[in-house]
Amino acid sequence: MTTGMYIHIPFCIKKCGYCDFYSVSDSSLSEEYIGAVVAEIREFYADNSLKADTVYFGGGTPTVVNPELIGRVLSEIKLTGNAEITIEANPKTFNSEKLHKYKEYGINRISMGLQSANDSELEMLGRIHNFKEFLASYELLRKTGFDNINTDIMYGLPYSNDNTLLKTLDELKKLDCEHISAYALTLSENTPIYKKNYEYPTDDEVFSQYMLTNEALSGYDHYEISNYAKIPSRHNLKYWTNKTYIGFGVGAHSYFNNQRWENISDIKKYIEKRGKLNLQIVTEEDRYFEYIMLSLRLKSGLDLEHIKNEFKIDFLENHKAKIEKNIESGYMIRENNRISLTEKGFFVSNSIISSFFA
Repeated sequence: MTTGMYIHIPFCIKKCGYCDFYSVSDSSLSEEYIGAVVAEIREFYADNSLKADTVYFGGGTPTVVNPELIGRVLSEIKLTGNAEITIEANPKTFNSEKLHKYKEYGINRISMGLQSANDSELEMLGRIHNFKEFLASYELLRKTGFDNINTDIMYGLPYSNDNTLLKTLDELKKLDCEHISAYALTLSENTPIYKKNYEYPTDDEVFSQYMLTNEALSGYDHYEISNYAKIPSRHNLKYWTNKTYIGFGVGAHSYFNNQRWENISDIKKYIEKRGKLNLQIVTEEDRYFEYIMLSLRLKSGLDLEHIKNEFKIDFLENHKAKIEKNIESGYMIRENNRISLTEKGFFVSNSIISSFFA
């Protein structure tokens, strides 16, 4: 049996205006923090011998810390021979020396945030780079030999429209990256951008931008609501297919041995004393709900036979009227023993999924 591992590196140069992940801009505790992460990994291996076939360094911005600290963490993890090892990066936070170190440690996938090719939008989002600087960082990744790169973009931004998004999409297609994540801006109350008096596109305009993104990225496999790939993310597929994963570091989440838990979201407390918070035993009902919710995020959709065999539930019979209505509305398709959402259905997936548990 193998598992995925997520390592949270909370340090960043500057917190982006829309970010609600746990992060800190002071990296003076980085060595002490990595020592605590290493201790947590060793505690895990005291009771388990699982190998990781995917490892994901997220943040924060993992590329702001000394690369030797990343290597120190990886040296503690038992890996399979073909492990996918991803590190998140922001432009201007790495150089050639760092990248060569990452390759030496076995990192073979980079996920870098662009968000927009429009400098005015980047400034509004609180990014530390402009588009020209992003391009320079991207070119350095290619020059160093990375051939599995994800680029993040956002739509539904303040004052945006189809034309501003088209510029980003046109520039993005020139890069020919292996994976693209495209997210609608979500406003969280504890973020700086939430407090700004910006003008946002209407729901119809956001839908137009979403469909424009699908059209522009038609050469990619739209395998998950927000993700388009030539090479899918093996690590993120673990989340969407309810496979096990262990999270290490401050605020990290885990799903293992039929349990879910999270780590404390305070770096000093995490360093002083680690421990599981909000430990939840995953019930049969939980697993059924999660299977429906997560599978409908994927292009492959629901396997009706799997639901019958695993949960003893006839999903098709129980929700026949709703399914037929969604098919007639163009939100769903049924092929043999699978039901999945269309691209139009992806956009309203939350309401469709909720309706099955009303």
